[in-house]
Amino acid sequence: MNPSRRSFLTLAATAVPLAALGASSAWAAVCYDPATLPLSQKNRRRSIGYMDVAADPARRCAGCAFFTAAEEGCGKCLMLNAAVNAGASCGSFAPRGK
Repeated sequence: MNPSRRSFLTLAATAVPLAALGASSAWAAVCYDPATLPLSQKNRRRSIGYMDVAADPARRCAGCAFFTAAEEGCGKCLMLNAAVNAGASCGSFAPRGK
């Protein structure tokens, strides 16, 4: 791999996650540090298809029956028994009753 390609790949690896955060800043609160999650919590999130930014705005955690709001943009999910972003989503979404 030549130096220019290596530089490009390094820049791309850094820029893509930062761009994703900026593009969804309204719902991308930082409620937990993914690097400090125990393996069991990472596995649980993976098993229910948890994503930090919802692909479908109608299925955000903030509108789920399992979500309890905490500080702005954050809350606790009963399915995960852990902190989640209000703008996240997962396969266990259940809309709140009206």
